[in-house]
Amino acid sequence: MPKNSFVVRSSPDGWMVQREGKKSPESTHKKKDVAVRKGRSMAKRAGGMLKIKGKNGKIQAKRNYAA
Repeated sequence: MPKNSFVVRSSPDGWMVQREGKKSPESTHKKKDVAVRKGRSMAKRAGGMLKIKGKNGKIQAKRNYAA
């Protein structure tokens, strides 16, 4: 798994963007679409991948921004 992978997942407070392999979130948001936009921005900047998960924890989409 690349170091530049980010995951959007649900949290008790809403939605979070988390770098894969880390325990603490990079950012937290009340709405999923805001978290997805932030995660997309982070993944593009890092040249990595974004995984978007639903409330059930299953991956809904993967987006690769590697050059």
